[in-house]
Amino acid sequence: MNFAYKTLYTRDQPLFELKVAGIFIFSLFFASNILIQFNSASKVAGIVIMLFLPFILLSAGIYYYYKIFQLKELNPIDIIILLSLLLPFYNAITVNMIFDVKIMKALFNLSSRFYVVMCSLIYYAIRSNKITLKQYLYANLLLSWFCFALYTFVSLTIPPETFISGVGDGLVGYNPSKGGYIYRFSSALIVFGMIYYFLDYIQKNNILSLFFWMMFLAYQVFIDKGRIELVSVAIPMIIYMVYLLKWHDLIKKLLTILLLIGVVLIIAYLIDPKIIQFTADMYWMFLKFFMGEKTGEGSADMRWTEMAAVYNYFLKYPDHIFFGIGTPKSEILQKNVGTVIFGDIGIVGGLLSQGIVGLIIIYSVFLYPLFIWYKVKHYKHDIFFNVGVLSTITVFIQSLFSGAIFYSFLGIMLPLIIMDYYRVKEKNYWKEQRSKPPA
Repeated sequence: MNFAYKTLYTRDQPLFELKVAGIFIFSLFFASNILIQFNSASKVAGIVIMLFLPFILLSAGIYYYYKIFQLKELNPIDIIILLSLLLPFYNAITVNMIFDVKIMKALFNLSSRFYVVMCSLIYYAIRSNKITLKQYLYANLLLSWFCFALYTFVSLTIPPETFISGVGDGLVGYNPSKGGYIYRFSSALIVFGMIYYFLDYIQKNNILSLFFWMMFLAYQVFIDKGRIELVSVAIPMIIYMVYLLKWHDLIKKLLTILLLIGVVLIIAYLIDPKIIQFTADMYWMFLKFFMGEKTGEGSADMRWTEMAAVYNYFLKYPDHIFFGIGTPKSEILQKNVGTVIFGDIGIVGGLLSQGIVGLIIIYSVFLYPLFIWYKVKHYKHDIFFNVGVLSTITVFIQSLFSGAIFYSFLGIMLPLIIMDYYRVKEKNYWKEQRSKPPA
């Protein structure tokens, strides 16, 4: 088929494009962290978030009232979301007990975490066939490209120093090895796009998807410069290739990928040779950090200092290790613990904020997708199912080093929704097989 006429997607319901656009808009404002991450840098974003919150809480209240008291049933996604809603209350109580911050004030500071409840509405719409999983995934692919364009534009046109007040709140960080002040945009949807196009290439040999994957990869390496994010997504991709492909296919695809990476590196070198040296130094420092060596890089060495501050705090207050200290504002944290940024130190920051009890609750969530992966047989190689699997593994690896899941479940809801959908689909498939008369 002529490439110009090749079908890029298939419609699976009437008004397909309209529904994809609607889900895109809904997810942009209510079921993703795209808007939320600008809260610390923009008063407008903060106002919009607070204006949306009553609508979100009202919608969630109606939904859960209907599910609990009318239908008298909750699906696993509902239960996980309700579990995630305990975290803001849990953190507000611990902050109140330890630092005497009023519970309502602490909850107000954590209000953006309640956005996760809107994912229940999306999953309900999928299960009731108001929308399809394909429409939901295509809408998130659009969000991936939206994030790619937005983050690239902001990174290249607006100096991060403009939002220096956001340092410590997630939007802007400081790292000399990355050029000083940098944006710390969420990688969740970028990673989703990377995984989808990677699998589309591996399973269907779609060269166009390989180029799209390389665009997201180039963004991650040269613009976002997120080393943890890149390693977290690379590990499951490599495991998947080794697990799925025969050795000759594996070598062929690896050589194709390496050839394309080589072309990108040559282009980057022609633009500015310093880009390659800068990137190589950045990852060399990253490797030395994990070998436990002094890197000379302020940001990497600072993480050891932050972890030492957490260790010293627990020596001073050993009972706080069980329930954590919550997520107080950076001023309170610095005064009582030291210069610590929760997101910098992954599971160590999670232990400080959530305690042993909180970590057990949060990591128990990963047992559910593991259970689904074990149970699903017929759809084991379905591309969308594997997007959910690889995305979940990526979130787990990231939790060890950056730990976003300790503070919001929004980043894991997309892969969980995908995997739970296939749990039901698998169950229905075998039910149909058993109901067929013997041949």
